[in-house]
Amino acid sequence: MPLLLFSVPYGVLTVGVFAVLGVHRGVLRYIAGRDLLRIVQAVVLVVLVMSVALFLVTRLENVPRSALAILCLLHVAFAAGPRLLPRLWRERKKNGQTTALKTAVVIGANDTADLFLRELSRMEKPPCRVVGLIDDDAEKIGRNMHGLTVEGDYLTLPKTLEAFAEKYGDIDLLVLTEASQAKLDGLIDLARTRKMELKRLPNMAALEAGEHLTDLKPVLIEDLLGRTSRKLDMRPMMDLVGGKRVLVTGAGGSIGSELCRQIAALAPAHLTLMEQSELALYQIDRELAAGFAALPRAARLGDVRDAQQVDTILEEAKPDVIFHAAAYKHVPLVEGNPISGIETNLFGTTMVADAACRNKVPKMVVISTDKAVNPTNVMGATKRAAEIYCQNHPGVKDFTTNFVTVRFGNVLGSSGSVIPLFREQIKNGGPVTVTDKRAERYFMTIPEAVQLILRAAALEEASKAVLMLDMGKPVNIWNMAEEMVRLSGLVPHVDIEVKETGLRPGEKIKEELWYKEEVMQPTQVKEVFQVKPAEMDVEELYKRMRTLRVACETTNTAAAVTALQSFVPEYQPAENSPFFPKKSKTA
Repeated sequence: MPLLLFSVPYGVLTVGVFAVLGVHRGVLRYIAGRDLLRIVQAVVLVVLVMSVALFLVTRLENVPRSALAILCLLHVAFAAGPRLLPRLWRERKKNGQTTALKTAVVIGANDTADLFLRELSRMEKPPCRVVGLIDDDAEKIGRNMHGLTVEGDYLTLPKTLEAFAEKYGDIDLLVLTEASQAKLDGLIDLARTRKMELKRLPNMAALEAGEHLTDLKPVLIEDLLGRTSRKLDMRPMMDLVGGKRVLVTGAGGSIGSELCRQIAALAPAHLTLMEQSELALYQIDRELAAGFAALPRAARLGDVRDAQQVDTILEEAKPDVIFHAAAYKHVPLVEGNPISGIETNLFGTTMVADAACRNKVPKMVVISTDKAVNPTNVMGATKRAAEIYCQNHPGVKDFTTNFVTVRFGNVLGSSGSVIPLFREQIKNGGPVTVTDKRAERYFMTIPEAVQLILRAAALEEASKAVLMLDMGKPVNIWNMAEEMVRLSGLVPHVDIEVKETGLRPGEKIKEELWYKEEVMQPTQVKEVFQVKPAEMDVEELYKRMRTLRVACETTNTAAAVTALQSFVPEYQPAENSPFFPKKSKTA
């Protein structure tokens, strides 16, 4: 059969099949395994069609069977070669440039590591040169990932790093894809003693914000607290705020601003932001304008202590749900300014609660704290009094407004929390100050806390309820301070001093999550518990409120604190509090 009679239809058929399968659409610099597979599929299809055609015309009497196989291989080579050569050339050129980069070992041979290495290979200027991976999965050890050998395990990590160093030179960087707290502790010490950097891949929130896997991050104390991400059913949260009109008080604070972000993502019909601080309100409003431009919203400067302002804002907002996050939360500051604390945390809550009932708001979610349990400070006592007021509000009995109280502990990175303070102290060369070596606190991240608040508020049983979030295990603050020093590449008590300063006014050694008489009951969500609300006669409730108001209006601090103790009998000021009962000289 003349070559021309075969080659012309073969060429036309090749063009047609390649076009149909989209072989020509691949970007040459990013050619990968899938592109090569598509070429092989196209070539095999062309050869098969031509083989059938030849059989029908010539019955393949003069065509050796091996010729078809050779044709197939040659066609794949000529089709893939021009596409592969430019990439191979770039890879070789890049490998020559990477000798000056930091030499890295990846900890964890998993899907995330695979994505990281893929992204690294596509970069013109990668941040590091990965020479190997380490994993403690026996099935992975000895295998290859992107041409790199997976070694193991964490127990023999020093020896493994020595082997890598002998082959590739000094290891400058350890890249974490994932690691438990126990493994992190060892890795931190190893990195410090060997003078290696310890970095982690960005988390999901950072990736969603537009960062890349190759934007390596320092390991933070948050990574050591053992908090696992929680996957919650989003449908109840959508039912709670989706398509509803929502109002958030304290919208510029740590919890309030995160509430605004997560609520905005659930597509409410309208979101009203109420905040006393002009700067804080401007910042969160600008952020929402950039991220949720189509969301109808209103930013309102307002003070929850001003009944007229609260009423005006609620009449305008017409909310279906109120999230009341406005509060003074800094224990020593509130201890030094008790009347301001009472007016904001208690009276401010009552103003919003009363306005919610007058405006027939279906649901109000009150953000409380673990410091409301057996309070030893004014802040905790005011939050407990606010809990009692909302649980016994007449609006609950009249079914006008459903009050839900959500109680939880400290959040990481909030304004005034210890972690930003420790970072600043380390940056300034120390000392890092801890109130007491025995001090323990419960922690969770702000996004996690807010997600659980939304899920708790959506519970069917969340009526006149106090809901307690699962805070996990308490964290020793002294150990946290030492760990943060180590994460900075320094040695605690050698490079930076860590010292005790004594508990601040009103502080406890350990926080509590519920009262002994409160019965912790499970809910539909395993991370949320329900406790029995405190009951009080409405007349008695109003009587105690009037006593408190009179004391505050006369700026009589001692009388105000005494009235607060009468309101919350379990409030016993700490020994270091200015309100701790002093013994008389004659006693």
